[in-house]
Amino acid sequence: MLKILVWNFAKDKGCLDDALNILERQHNGLELVGVTAGAETSLVYEGKNIPFVPLDEIGRMGGGDYDVILVIGTKYPGTSRANMSNAIKAAAQLNLPEEKLLGDWIVSIPGFTLEKYRALQNSRLSIFSVNCFGGNILNRLAMPFLSPFVNLYLSNRDFLKFLGKPHEYLEEKILFKQTSPKGWPVVTLGDLTLEMMHYKTFDESVAAWERRKPLINWDNLFVVTWTTSPGEFKLFEALPYEKKVCFVPFKSDSDSAWYIDRNLLDKDTKLFVHVSLNFSMGKFFYYDWFDMLLYGKKTQLIDM
Repeated sequence: MLKILVWNFAKDKGCLDDALNILERQHNGLELVGVTAGAETSLVYEGKNIPFVPLDEIGRMGGGDYDVILVIGTKYPGTSRANMSNAIKAAAQLNLPEEKLLGDWIVSIPGFTLEKYRALQNSRLSIFSVNCFGGNILNRLAMPFLSPFVNLYLSNRDFLKFLGKPHEYLEEKILFKQTSPKGWPVVTLGDLTLEMMHYKTFDESVAAWERRKPLINWDNLFVVTWTTSPGEFKLFEALPYEKKVCFVPFKSDSDSAWYIDRNLLDKDTKLFVHVSLNFSMGKFFYYDWFDMLLYGKKTQLIDM
């Protein structure tokens, strides 16, 4: 039986009920040992009043009286709202055990089990991504950025060149090239061009790159891109990476080709690149996130 401490980070009874229903089914029952929040709150579960525990006392409990701190108010319905990164920062200040935090949004992801999620958290996964896919999915899973390839994008051509000799390119110095028409810095890494779209200044982008570069876990890499070109896919398929995913609009027997039917896209999605981005933001669940990131396994969730 799973012992749960509920943290009403942003009170939302619908999210709480959904998460508890999933966890109860997966663990053949659960026990709520307490509820906490920034101000005193009440919670009734199965006719029982759950005791309130002040936040500043949770850190002193040592984590021994519960298996999970279920954080309520982190769900991503497709637009921005309170998220796990804010809860993690607050937990650090309160000395709460981060390894026991679990966001309600994460519980609702298709394919979720607590065992797989904890395995993913402990895997020290690094993602090399051609665009914002890596940052999107890691944000939503409340996992750290153990790679500089987040919050930026580059052409498939340049990404394939990088993947061919990543160690050599990572020894190159980032240089300023220009400011994009939309205001973000454009930089070069050797003969590659990187669009640092989520940074305001060149210095900010370089600082983030240098901070994350030594965090790369070369023993657990996940490589992801997209293409509409069978020829470009063949170049990607030939690369020697154990876990590699390329989203494509054509069917293939290759383990690296992850097909998505264009006809399943919403009417506002015009470019195929948005398929992978929408998938990484949880707008559509074509495949199991956990099997994908843990094993590179293509567990299809819908017919295509």
